[in-house]
Amino acid sequence: MSEDEAWVAGRGVWKFKADRALSQNEVQIINATGTVLAVARITGISKFGDRYALEGELLRGDPRVGRPTPSPHLSRNPVTYI
Repeated sequence: MSEDEAWVAGRGVWKFKADRALSQNEVQIINATGTVLAVARITGISKFGDRYALEGELLRGDPRVGRPTPSPHLSRNPVTYI
């Protein structure tokens, strides 16, 4: 999966706390084993009923991609806010 594909798949549409996401600078899209698939700078959110999607600038080529996340979060939602 490319960084672009991971960003499209991971950015939403999900149930999450919008204020928590907006209080952070970046988001990591990670897989089930904790490997970073994409990193993006958070610029906002879009609302879809009771769910949200992150808006942001994908940081293509970020050195964290392909490495274990330094911020593990055991969740069924593969998104970590940093």
